[in-house]
This record gives sequence, structure tokens and C-alpha cells, in this order.
Amino acid sequence: MPKVLRQLEMDPDVELLQGLLSANGYFEVNVPQKGLFEAMTHQATVLFQSQHLDQSGAPLDADGIVGGKTWWALENPGNNLVDPSDDPSDDVQRDDSLPVEWLVKGDDFPIVGRRFEREEFVEYVKWVQENEDYSWNPTGITMHHTGVPNLSQRPDGYTEQHMKNFRHHYRDTMGWGHGPHIFTDDHAIWVLNPLSIRGIHAVSYNRSRYGIEMLGNFNTNDDYSSKRGKLSRENGMFAAAVLMKHAGISTGKLNFHRHCPIAKEKGKKCPGTLVAFNEFEGEVLSLVESV
Repeated sequence: MPKVLRQLEMDPDVELLQGLLSANGYFEVNVPQKGLFEAMTHQATVLFQSQHLDQSGAPLDADGIVGGKTWWALENPGNNLVDPSDDPSDDVQRDDSLPVEWLVKGDDFPIVGRRFEREEFVEYVKWVQENEDYSWNPTGITMHHTGVPNLSQRPDGYTEQHMKNFRHHYRDTMGWGHGPHIFTDDHAIWVLNPLSIRGIHAVSYNRSRYGIEMLGNFNTNDDYSSKRGKLSRENGMFAAAVLMKHAGISTGKLNFHRHCPIAKEKGKKCPGTLVAFNEFEGEVLSLVESV
């Protein structure tokens, strides 16, 4: 068993850690210095821990310390986190015919947590525009890829439990009060953060733009070229077009996360090096009239 590792250590086992994190898609860019447990490796470790269980089925402590339980999870990464913050009082008895019902209500990180087919999403956005009081004034859309999880880590796409897991990660690990508005997979469009409430997804754009996260790591050809990856991106394009058509977003206000000045400084390539903005934007604009 490799040794216990902590941030700022330099050790051959750190390179093993970095290799396992990289193999599971937890680095969006190359590791700055192999063998050094620097900030990027620490961040990737905490994210991994927040999403995985130990060998007894208990959630890992997301503390960035790599001990026996984390080593085991790294070598057996097929475990999905069951949100330890779940509370029956958070759950809502929902009438699925009514789009108003949210999976988790209240002021402590509310989420919609709903899955929509494309036609349903159109009607939902119209409904929100007419029935919910907006606490912000969105003027644009920022596109992301999830990177982690990638397509192989979500072979059947998302479930409501995954939406709760996102809430747990953003609230309890990241310390955020909200998350991205929309997630897409190869099957459907999911709304996480209520559209009527400002989300958190890109520092420079949180105040004014909806955030859309497309399932996949589009830095890799495996995800980008696959049928599932294409469908995930197409659902992201469709969601963006619907917001332009029915939520009053200008067709000139679409951008990528990597256009954010702070993201540029950090070398982020989101939504993936293989996704060309002009081509993506053209596809979105071609959909606007038809949605």
C-alpha cells in the first residue's frame, strides 16, 4: 500500500496518485510537476474524494489527505457517492405534471433536479418565464463540459441522485451557494440551479449568464468523437437555443468557459480543446428559429 500523502509533499507515490487521478479524468490540463503534491493535485484529490466511497460503502472524507481508504477508492473507482447530506425533509413530493416543483426547496442551495426531453424543456422555459420571479437579470449563456464525470463514468447518463450529488459537492465541498443551471447528457436536459436564480459556474460570468454543463471530457477524442458525446453536445446546443428564443437571451451572447479571463489565466480549455467555438455557435444559431 502506498504511503499517506498530504499537500506539498514530494514523493514517488505522489506521481502514482497523479497517474490514478489522471486516468480517471480528474485533470483538465497537464499536472504542473509530477511527484509534487501541489495545489492542482490537492484540488483534484478533494474532488475525487467528494464523489467516491470507501470499501465499506461510506463517503470518503474530502480533506485532501490520501490514506488507505482513498488509495482503495482510486484503485476501485466505480463507486458513486450517495449524498450524505440527504435529509428526507429536503425531498419534495412532486407532481411531475407541474414544472414548478423543485427536488430540494428552501434557501440552502435549492435545486430543480428535473429531467426534460427537448420538447418538455421548451415548455418548461416558457413556464418559468411566466410564473417565477427572477432575482437576477441574465443576458448571456456560458457553455462548459463536465470533464469529470466523463461519459464512461456515467454510462447511463444522469439520475436525480446525481443531481443531489452535484448539490452536495458544490455546497459542502466547494462552499458555493448555487451551481450551474443546466446539465445535459446524451439522453436529455437536466435543470439543477433554478433558472430564476443566479448560478455559480464561471467567475467572470456568474452575474449575467446561464451556465450549461455538457456531460463529457471533450479534451479527449474518446468522448468527443463518440455518439454519446455528440448527443450530449447537441442537447447543450438545444438548451442554449431555447434560452435565446424563449428566455430573451441575445444570439450574440453565447460564450465558452475558456473565454473567461480568469479561466484563461488558469489554462482552462473548457468546454474542451476539441470543441470549436465558431462551429458550436453556428449550430446553436441554426436551431433558434426552430425551437
